[in-house]
Amino acid sequence: MNFMKVLSTAAALVLSANAAAVPASDASMFDTGVKYEFEDGSFNNCKAESFTKIDECASGNSADISDWSGTGFANITQKGSAVTITVDVPDDGLYELIIRYCQPFDLTKKVQYLNVNGSNQGEVSFPYCEKFEEMSAGYIPLKAGKNDIEIKAYWGYTLFDYMILKKADPGIAELNPERTLSNPDASDSTKRMFSYFCDVYGKHIISGQQEYCGSHSYNLDADPTLGYIVDNEAEFEYILDKTGKMPAIRGIDFINYSSAENMWDDNAAERAVEWTNKFGGICAISWHWSVPSEEGKTGCADRAFYVESANPSFTTFSISNALTEGTWENEVLMKDIEVLASKFQLIEDADVPVMFRPLHEAEGAWFWWGAEGAEPCKELYRLLYDQLTNVYGLDNIIWVWTSSTFPTSPAWYPGDEYVDMIGYDKYNAADGLPNLSSLSSTFYNLVASRDGKKLVCMSENDSIPAVDGLIDEKAGWLWFCPWYNNYLTSQQINPVEDLIKMYKSEYCITLDELPDFRTYPMEGGGEPGSVTTPAVTAAPPSSGNDKFIYGDLDDSGVVDLTDLSILSQVLLGDIDATEEINKAADVDVNGKVNLADLARLKRYISKAEGATLGK
Repeated sequence: MNFMKVLSTAAALVLSANAAAVPASDASMFDTGVKYEFEDGSFNNCKAESFTKIDECASGNSADISDWSGTGFANITQKGSAVTITVDVPDDGLYELIIRYCQPFDLTKKVQYLNVNGSNQGEVSFPYCEKFEEMSAGYIPLKAGKNDIEIKAYWGYTLFDYMILKKADPGIAELNPERTLSNPDASDSTKRMFSYFCDVYGKHIISGQQEYCGSHSYNLDADPTLGYIVDNEAEFEYILDKTGKMPAIRGIDFINYSSAENMWDDNAAERAVEWTNKFGGICAISWHWSVPSEEGKTGCADRAFYVESANPSFTTFSISNALTEGTWENEVLMKDIEVLASKFQLIEDADVPVMFRPLHEAEGAWFWWGAEGAEPCKELYRLLYDQLTNVYGLDNIIWVWTSSTFPTSPAWYPGDEYVDMIGYDKYNAADGLPNLSSLSSTFYNLVASRDGKKLVCMSENDSIPAVDGLIDEKAGWLWFCPWYNNYLTSQQINPVEDLIKMYKSEYCITLDELPDFRTYPMEGGGEPGSVTTPAVTAAPPSSGNDKFIYGDLDDSGVVDLTDLSILSQVLLGDIDATEEINKAADVDVNGKVNLADLARLKRYISKAEGATLGK
C-alpha cells in the first residue's frame, strides 16, 4: 500500500535534535498541561515529515491529515525506530501523558514501546484512526529536572504530532484499595489472606513462581500418603539453590481439568492444598481451558484452547454458541464448570483460600474465550463467577482479572462486583536481553483504571523487575510470578544475581515470611512482611515423631522440600541450626554439614536413582 505517495508541497524539514525544555520555574503550567511537538525531538532511524495526505488507508479510504500542529510530525516506521522528547519538570511524581497521533495503517491497532529515562515503562496501543486524534497514554514517573521520553517502534507505522504532559492526581499513588471481597460470604481464611494482601500492598512484593504444566507425564510419583509436590520441581529447586529461599506463591494451572471422558487428573487441586497446608504458601490458579471443535468429540486429545491463527493445535469452539442454552457447546461449558467446581470444593474442604484468574489474556484474542470480542468474554466470566460462587457455593476464591493498558481494555472489564484484583501478564524481555524495568507506568495505569479500588499484581512475567527500581519508582506490584522453564532460569531473561538480590531483599516476601492465614487479623493491622507463623523456622517444633530420620530437619516424619529449604538456610547462615537439625542434616554421616549433604538431600527428594540418606 503506497500510503505516503502524495506529500505536501513543503519539503520535509531538518529539525533540531532536542526539544526546548520548559523551565522548571514554570511549575504551574504542568497543572493544566505543557505541549511538546514531536518534530522537535531527536530521531533514531526515522525522521520528521510534513505531508498532508495519505492516498490509501487500511480501510481503502484516502485521508486528509493536514491539520497537524507546528511544522510537522514524527513518522515512526520499522521496528527499532524511535523519537525522544526531553522535558524539564518541577517535581518528582506521576505525570499524565497525552499523545496526538494518527494511525491509518492497521484496522486494529499498532503497539509501541514507551521508555522513560532509558527504562521501559510498558507498551502503548494506538487504535486505528484516519485523522490526528488525542489519546491518553497513561501515567509516567518523572524526576524533578530533565527527563527523556521515548516512543520506540514495536509494530511501527504511526504518526505522532505532539504530546501534552501534566501532573497526575496525587491520589493515584496513595494505593489504598477497597478491603472488601466481591463475595460477601467469603470464608474467614480467605478474608484474612485478602487483608494481608491489602496490608503489604505498596510496601513489599510477594515472590511467586509458576510450576511446570502442560501435556506431559506430570506427578507420576505422587503418593497420597507422602505428598503430591514431588515431581517437576525444577523451578523451585533452582530458586532454592540460588537464593536459599522459596517463593511464597505457587502458580498452578488447572490445564488438565475438563469434562473430557478420559480426563487425566494431575492432582493440581491436591497440590494447591499441600502447598498451603503443608508448606504454608499461597496458590494462584490459572486455567488454560481446553474445549472441542466438534459435537461428540469427547476425548482430551480433541480439545485445545488456542484459536487457529495462534497455534497449530487449535479449537474453533464458539464462545457465543457456548453461552446459548440448548447448544452442544453450552453443554460442554456447563459440564466443564461442574468439574472445575468439584476441584475448588476439594480445596475449600481443606480450608485453603486461593487466587483464581480465569479467561486470562482475553484481549489478545489468541484464546477461544477472547476470539469473539469483549461482550461474550465478559458474559462468560460473570457466568463462571456466578456458577462457582452462587450455584456451587464456593467461598475460598479471590478473583483476579488479567488486564492490559490499551484504550480498548476498559471494555473488557467484567465489573468491580466480580473482581478482587487486577493482574498483568508481562513479557517484554527482547533482543536476548533481560528487561528489569519496574514498569511503574503500566502499574499506575492499571491502578488508575479502577480508581485505585483494586489491588494490582504481575500475574505472569518473564524478567522479574529489579528490586531497586520497584522501590525507587514506587511501583507497588503486589506479587510477581515468572512462567516456568527458561522464563525463570535463562540468564537472558532473569540474571541470577538479580534473582538473588530480589529474594534476599527486605522488600521481597518469601515462603518463610508468610503469616498463618487462619489467624491473621481480618481487618488489617498485622505487620506487613513480618513473620507471624513462619512455614520454616530455625528450630521447628517437634511433631512428636519418635523415629529419627536422616534428612527430616523439621521432625515431621517426612523428608521433603521444607527440609531442603531449612538446610539451604543453615548453609547460607540465615538460621542457626540446633543440635537436632545438624544431626538430621548430616545425611552422608561424615560428621560435617556442608554442600555435599544439600546435594544428596536434593537427589533423594527428587527420587534420583540410587539416592539414599544415612549409612
